[in-house]
Amino acid sequence: MVRTDRRMYRLTPRMLQHFRHDLEKYHQLFTGGRCSGWELEELLVRAIKSDTQAAHHVRWKEAGHDDEADIVVRTNGDEHPIQVKSGKIQVKKNRLVLSGHRLGRFQEDLNQITEYLNSKSANFISVPHRLIEDGQGRRHAYKLTYMDAEKLRGLAPGGWSKSGSAFKQENDFGVDFSLNPSMSWQVWWSIPMDLVEETDEFVID
Repeated sequence: MVRTDRRMYRLTPRMLQHFRHDLEKYHQLFTGGRCSGWELEELLVRAIKSDTQAAHHVRWKEAGHDDEADIVVRTNGDEHPIQVKSGKIQVKKNRLVLSGHRLGRFQEDLNQITEYLNSKSANFISVPHRLIEDGQGRRHAYKLTYMDAEKLRGLAPGGWSKSGSAFKQENDFGVDFSLNPSMSWQVWWSIPMDLVEETDEFVID
């Protein structure tokens, strides 16, 4: 019997090394900008498969648009559903900003949107990027961050307040949620960095 394991899944050191190597190859071809979200999914899948000693099995459906998980990793009979995000770290505010699904299908019903967001149980792997441009040229800095889905729940149906054109709410963990009707009700999270587990940053020339 396969069990869904809600504990945070982390890449092994060998997987991280393979992931960095693939990003280096990516930027040998594309120097202009960051590696995008769907490309990060594929590179993470390749990295997980690379550590044959760990015996982690990963399932990924390209452009699957699965609300629950972008990838699912199976270890010792347990399944880890994971959402993969690019993300951005706001250094001055010390927060990680992630964008989520567009929720226009709920037809502006904040109760249904709240119930949906509170039901999400997949943990997040985010790969924030920082562009460095100086006398040494252009370089790309990445790190991996792990985010526990439990910290992205706890919303109250009546807790939304209007801020400009958006609806906002903060949960008990200090995570700011923003719903943007002009973007088909896309949800954005602004997460304090002390809730996030992060790897060391690595720089690619």
